[in-house]
Formats: sequence, C-alpha cells, structure tokens
Amino acid sequence: MNKKISLVIGRAAALSIAVETIVFALSLIWEILCPAEFAINLGYIASLLIAISVVIMMACFYDTTANIFGLLALVSAVIYATFCTSVYFLQLSIVAFNPLDMSSEVLDAIKFVPGSPTFAIDMLGYGFLCLSTLAAGFALTDTKDKLLRILCFFHGALVVPTIAGPIISGVYQSTSSEPDYTGHFVLLFWCAVFVPISVLFMRYFKERQKL
Repeated sequence: MNKKISLVIGRAAALSIAVETIVFALSLIWEILCPAEFAINLGYIASLLIAISVVIMMACFYDTTANIFGLLALVSAVIYATFCTSVYFLQLSIVAFNPLDMSSEVLDAIKFVPGSPTFAIDMLGYGFLCLSTLAAGFALTDTKDKLLRILCFFHGALVVPTIAGPIISGVYQSTSSEPDYTGHFVLLFWCAVFVPISVLFMRYFKERQKL
C-alpha cells in the first residue's frame, strides 16, 4: 500500500477513536445523571466502533514501523476487537431483543454486568488493548513522540488491574442495593487517558505525512 494512503487512513482512524471515546464518555455521564436504556446502548455502539477503529489505526501504525513491536500492537488490537465486538454485538442483538424468547435466567447469564461471563470476556479484551498500546510504546522511538510513548506505557500498565479484576471475586460487584457508579468513574478516567492517546496518534500520522 502507498505509505501516504496508510497515513491518511491511520489519521482518520485516530480521529474516529477520539470522537467515539468522547461519545462513550458522554453515554457514561448520561447513565449517571439519568439512567436510560438508550444511554447504555449508545455506550455499546461507541465501544464497538472504537474496537474497529483501533484495529485500523494499529494496522496503519504497523505499516509505518514495520518492526516486531508494531506487529504485536496490531495483533493485540485484533484480539481485543474480536473479544469486545462480540460482547457488544451480543448485548445489542440477543440481550436487547431476545429473539428466541429466552428465559430471564439465560439472559441474566449473558447480560453485561460485573461477574458475568460477558464482563470477564470484555475485560480480557481490554487487557489486550492495553498490551496493544504497550507494544506501540516500544515501537515509538522518535523524540517528538515522547508524550505519546509515555501515555502508551501508562495505558499498557493498566493491563494488570484489567486482567486481575474479574479474577478477584467480587472486586467490581456492589454489595449495596443502590446504584453503584464506581465503574462508570473508572471508565471516565480511561476515556481521559485514551482520548489524548488517539489525538497524539493523529499528530503521529500527520507528522509522517510531511516526510
């Protein structure tokens, strides 16, 4: 592929990630202020699109680096997208519409809530997203990409709590009957980290368009 085309696509994908992550953050705030099914589904849609955009961006990133760390970033992104898009599509289709008229017990088993199989799969997927950015950090060697590299390493370090959380029984589960928005605030923090990463990737691709 022509390098210039790859850079344009990568920059567009990074922009998409920034927009989609902001939409996801807004859906979280909506849920906190005024819980609604639409806000939940909007979050699923945004998350699904983020996963697709990350794969495209990392494919273009690998095209610019052509080294093992760039490849690991791409492979990890593909694994992340496979797990997470499956979870979100399941919520938007089977859980939302229940076409087979399954019992509430069956739906509860696949509904995206802390402690459920889909939650564990989703967290595993995000673990691979963390590994993807970690690998990208090692692939970044230019001095002008120092801030992006630092953020990629920081985001990569989040793989530890992301993977460990579902394994430690009950760590994400509320013991109160009242709504617990701790997870929402954690995700808002994640958004605050991931938006700058996507913006800096936009700059990364833009700078290489000038070469």
